[in-house]
Amino acid sequence: MEPVNQFVNLTWDDLTIIDNKLKAVKDFDVKLLKYRDLRMICTQLKIRGVKSLTKEQMINKLVSRHQIKTRYAKITETADVSDVMPQCVYRLLNILFLDTFSESFA
Repeated sequence: MEPVNQFVNLTWDDLTIIDNKLKAVKDFDVKLLKYRDLRMICTQLKIRGVKSLTKEQMINKLVSRHQIKTRYAKITETADVSDVMPQCVYRLLNILFLDTFSESFA
């Protein structure tokens, strides 16, 4: 079966990244993947802006997006969002509606 048909239900867990390099996608070696296979992978993982990129650039974008997702997951696991969110919203409202800020902004 062709690799393109294998990437229909792809998730981030199917990527094999070792030492910040993409090695395999669902047991397919990255070196054997074609341009259209990488486009299909990016489409399934909802990565936009890869239409005019080369294969190497697409692979780098996949690796960087995976790193960002894993770092963000670690932050949300350790942070208590319930305490932070209301303060941020009220601070933003206070800044936006300060008279000195609105005068200088106008």
